[in-house]
Amino acid sequence: MDICFALALSSAVLLRVPAPLTLSWQHSVEHFRIEEDYGVRGDALVLAEVRTQGVGAGIDVPRDARFEGGWWRFTPAVPALPHVQLANSTYVTGYTLCSVQGCEYLAGGQVLVMRPC
Repeated sequence: MDICFALALSSAVLLRVPAPLTLSWQHSVEHFRIEEDYGVRGDALVLAEVRTQGVGAGIDVPRDARFEGGWWRFTPAVPALPHVQLANSTYVTGYTLCSVQGCEYLAGGQVLVMRPC
């Protein structure tokens, strides 16, 4: 199954990529990189792993997180999600998503919704 990206107030698909994928961005306050790996199970998104180069300003790591190669890595305790809304602010760099097809940059400025398709 694939993962689709659309404008928050539209059903028109802007981008469709095969699962799994990695969504990454720079934290708006702390300015470190964050990466999240998503897959699809049934009709829901599954957040498989989070990697962050730092902590602070809303980014905490659980007790079982491990520090490897300059990154905190952990599997978040969240249920499968029907969709994920991406703020995609113009005040920070946009999101980058990578899959087996390569990487795409999602420029900031419009709220996006990521969902299985």
